[in-house]
Amino acid sequence: MSGKKKSTCAVPLCVQSFNVEQRHFFRFPKEHDRWIQWIRACGRLDLEPKGPEYAYHNCCLCHLHFEKKWYNINKIRARLHPDAVPTLFGINIEQK
Repeated sequence: MSGKKKSTCAVPLCVQSFNVEQRHFFRFPKEHDRWIQWIRACGRLDLEPKGPEYAYHNCCLCHLHFEKKWYNINKIRARLHPDAVPTLFGINIEQK
């Protein structure tokens, strides 16, 4: 068993819809304005009282919630553009 923590997506029902093994996860931003944009976009206003530091350490979004222009996936890791905001939810998610 590896020591690597298994990530789950903070978007409700996302984990049930797609295979976790084929996804890349990004932490919530620490910067307050972008963090607010993320929690509003994914409908996780329950995170607002907990703050950006809590979300950064405990919550992730998978790459399926970002347009392809906002991330780059190579053999080593996935990188998210610093200005990226999740916009793909529900029926407009394409499994990539």
